[in-house]
Amino acid sequence: MTLALRYAAHTDIGLGPKKRNEDSGYAGPYLLAIADGMGGAVGGDVASAITITTVRELDSPGHTDAEQVLGGAAVEANARIAARIETDPHLEGMGTTLTAILFDGANAHVAHIGDSRAYLLRDGRLRMLTKDHTFVQTLVDEGRITPEEAEYHPHRSLIIRVLEGRQDARPDFHHFELEPGDRMLVCSDGLDNAGVKDPLIAEILSRTPTPDDAAATLIEAALDHGSPDNVTCVVADIVDAGPDGPPLLGVGAGTLVGSAALVDPEVTSGGSSITQSHPTTSHDIVDSPADPASVQGATGSDGLPPEPDMEEELRYAPRPPRRFKWLFRVVGLIVILGLLGVGARWAYDWTQRQYYVGAYPGDSGDASQPRRVAIFRGIAQQIPGIRVSQLYELEPLTLAKLPSYHRERVASTITANDLSEARTIVAMLSDVARRCAPAPTPTPKPTGTTPSGSPTTATPGTTRPPTIPATRSPLPPQRQLVPSTRAAATPPAIPLECGGTEPDTPNPTGTK
Repeated sequence: MTLALRYAAHTDIGLGPKKRNEDSGYAGPYLLAIADGMGGAVGGDVASAITITTVRELDSPGHTDAEQVLGGAAVEANARIAARIETDPHLEGMGTTLTAILFDGANAHVAHIGDSRAYLLRDGRLRMLTKDHTFVQTLVDEGRITPEEAEYHPHRSLIIRVLEGRQDARPDFHHFELEPGDRMLVCSDGLDNAGVKDPLIAEILSRTPTPDDAAATLIEAALDHGSPDNVTCVVADIVDAGPDGPPLLGVGAGTLVGSAALVDPEVTSGGSSITQSHPTTSHDIVDSPADPASVQGATGSDGLPPEPDMEEELRYAPRPPRRFKWLFRVVGLIVILGLLGVGARWAYDWTQRQYYVGAYPGDSGDASQPRRVAIFRGIAQQIPGIRVSQLYELEPLTLAKLPSYHRERVASTITANDLSEARTIVAMLSDVARRCAPAPTPTPKPTGTTPSGSPTTATPGTTRPPTIPATRSPLPPQRQLVPSTRAAATPPAIPLECGGTEPDTPNPTGTK
């Protein structure tokens, strides 16, 4: 079975204070789309027209990946909005919703961002195909308020996702299979804001014979309810396009309505086909501006900007035009550089409160000078281009007097928590050097006695005094070591190891 669309589109400026229609709509053989512009006096009509004229380029068969092309069109529209703001800064703050349905002959692919809506009527039952990207909808999703309370919430029109040229705002996507007899509706939020709720929408879609009648009746219902906002409806019927199906009336070129029709003169809105429905003209101000400048958000006839619609200003978070962008960027850069400078200064000051014990001169110093133990202020790590350590105290102790293990530890630096601990480490190293120093070799003294067995001859004429045997003074008694009852002082954490191997002791510094 081959399916086809029979479609129509209608729009109206509404009964509120707005002087121009900020909605744009499109209906074609393969595409239905609504863009509801926002921004009050700063050009919501421009944003919606840019978006619809971009998306309508998809109205052709043969798309192999419908979601990809819809997403690409949304991104392109967002980029065009950003480019327009760059060239016309007073349009800063404008944005638009987008709800589009791409038809591939059997399925409908929906792309949605904002609070416009898409519906499907099948067998008399109405189903909403989209979810509003609004603040109150997030409250409903979180269970903080009920759907009934959302209808009267003071911020029910606050949108949180739109195309506004600021970021890559990709829409939501989903698809569903179509059947003959289905009827689809894409509409702006003006329909719901007017009080035309789902039961009345279902009743109108069920009883009207053609898409043109359905769209026109929905617009009339919104006006009857005193619609304060622009309202746009695009309706399409799914029909059998096979040889046995009904004749396909109203299948031809697509049509634009609203702001997009005014800024795109290539698309006409006249003719006998229902695909080319006129915007509703039940009152004088409907799409009345003939000057394209009025559609592009320029000044009014008195040379002053039109008075902003307060309801529209509250529709999404108001953002004043970003003027002096370069100044904000320069100030931001200066602030960032200032924070980096403060952080770097703090880090440097921290390094100058650290101490360590090492060898001086270092490995690259003068080899003719003996390397000595020294206290350094800073950290031992090297940072290219920044000097983070300097000699603080040079000790008389040379590395040559230390055992090999301690000599290596000093050469690789020993970290201390503060200056006092660094000096304690030096004192312990000096103690190790003193205790590990080699003992001096004793030199024997002459006794003055003759060797035994040698005769002694008295010198003639001299009288030899009598020999008095030498007596050895008694040695003092050996003192016994009695264990002291007092607590012994804590020994240095640097171990006494005079050999060349690493001792089985904790870290010589004793630091944590």
